[in-house]
Amino acid sequence: MTTRSSPASEAASPPAADADDPLFVASLEKGVRVLEAFRDAGDSLGLTDIATLTGLGKSAAQRFVHTWERLGYLVKDARSRRYRLGPRVVELGYFFLRSDRLVSMAAPHLVALRDRCGLAVHMSVLAGGDMIYLLRLPSRQMTLAEMLPGRRMPAWCNSAGRMLLAQLDDAALRLALERSPPRAFTSRTVVETDALLALIGQAREDGYALTEDQVLQNQVGAAVLLRDARDLPLAAISISAPRHEYPVERLLRDIVPQLFRTAQAIQHA
Repeated sequence: MTTRSSPASEAASPPAADADDPLFVASLEKGVRVLEAFRDAGDSLGLTDIATLTGLGKSAAQRFVHTWERLGYLVKDARSRRYRLGPRVVELGYFFLRSDRLVSMAAPHLVALRDRCGLAVHMSVLAGGDMIYLLRLPSRQMTLAEMLPGRRMPAWCNSAGRMLLAQLDDAALRLALERSPPRAFTSRTVVETDALLALIGQAREDGYALTEDQVLQNQVGAAVLLRDARDLPLAAISISAPRHEYPVERLLRDIVPQLFRTAQAIQHA
């Protein structure tokens, strides 16, 4: 993911607009911050880790952790006294996916696309300068981490994210890249601002985006925007594939037309 300032410094104070909002519950924001501390945790976190990552005092962190544990959103290991996310966190995601109209409309068409091409199919939305996967339909070659919905990625580094960013003008794009400077995932990752602006601008003009070896070696991606009945962008749908099987010419010939047809089918569902 992107290089950012330390979690503690980011979490230490809410945005000014939130701080000035009389309806904003600062204590709730702090509690959610505790859950979000687990975003990049490999497995479990100790209380000191949580306090450091959130910028909270240890006493406050302990109260929030205890409350989340009582509610089932955190689980404490009795031996190590470390915490991990509990199953109720997954339940919240299920409630969203079950009730979201876009997910329910798109899912059958994305399953059909995956079955036709035999490749991994995704649907994602923009969240600030990042993208979040709402649906991920795996191919046989994908790892567990590549199958799970909810993953947050920097939008600039893959085909779906670049299509989502294509909604923004160049000034907004440049600002987003300055806030979260790109870092290389592979030797071929494009990280220069002007080069990324050109690639996103090309995707805006073409109506599709293609990537090669940007996040993983030997992986290519193709994406188009999914629009509503008023032609407003809702999400991106994308496919990832092994580069040795799907060079750019084959992506353009075999995959991009299928993505456009699928997007049209979802739009008119």
